[in-house]
Amino acid sequence: MGDSAWLLRDLPDAPYCLVEPLSRVPGVIEAAASYETVAVFFDPLSPPSEAEVFAALDVAGIEEIGRAHTVPVCYALGEDLDEVASRLGMTADEVVIRHTLQSYQCHAVGFRPGFPYLGWLPPELQGVPRRPQPRVRVEAGSVAIADRQTGIYSEASPGGWAILGRTPLCLVNEAEDYFPIRAGDSVRFVSIGLAEYQSRQGERL
Repeated sequence: MGDSAWLLRDLPDAPYCLVEPLSRVPGVIEAAASYETVAVFFDPLSPPSEAEVFAALDVAGIEEIGRAHTVPVCYALGEDLDEVASRLGMTADEVVIRHTLQSYQCHAVGFRPGFPYLGWLPPELQGVPRRPQPRVRVEAGSVAIADRQTGIYSEASPGGWAILGRTPLCLVNEAEDYFPIRAGDSVRFVSIGLAEYQSRQGERL
C-alpha cells in the first residue's frame, strides 16, 4: 500500500484481534482491521521491522476484546422502511422485528469516520440493493442496510444504503477522538418511539 503501509493477509486470528498487538510495534502509527485483512500504517522514514510485525502476529490465547453496544433506533424516521418491507414481502413491523432480533459484529470502520460495517443481516433481510442514485445527504444517526450488512451513518454525508430508522445517539466526535464502535465490537438495535428519540438527541453511546 505505497511506501507507508502494509496490507496483511492470511492472518492467524480475526483481524480485529491483531490491531492492539500490531499498534504496539515500534514505528507503527496505526493498525486498522477489515473483514479479512489488517492495514498497518507507519512512518516511511522509520518503518517497523518485518520481524517485529510477524512477532506481533504470533500471539497465543488472545482474549475477547470486543465490547457490546446497545443502539436505540426510531424506525418511524426510516424513509426507506416501507419500500424495503414491500421489496422483501413483509410489513414494516416485521422488518423492524427481524432487524432488532440479533446482535451484529462490527467487521470494519470506514467510509466516513466512525461508520461501522455490521454483519451479517438475517437471511430474511438480505439482498436489498444500494439505491441507484445515492442521496446527497443522509442525516447523522441514520441506520441503514444494503446487501448482507447494516450500518450507522455516524455523521451527515451522501449515502446510498436503504434507511430503516435513526438513532439519537452521537457516535463520533473527531475533536475529542471519540469513536466508541470499533472492529470486533457487537451492536444490538432496540426500537424506540419518537418521544424517546427526541429526549435522547445528542446523547453519547
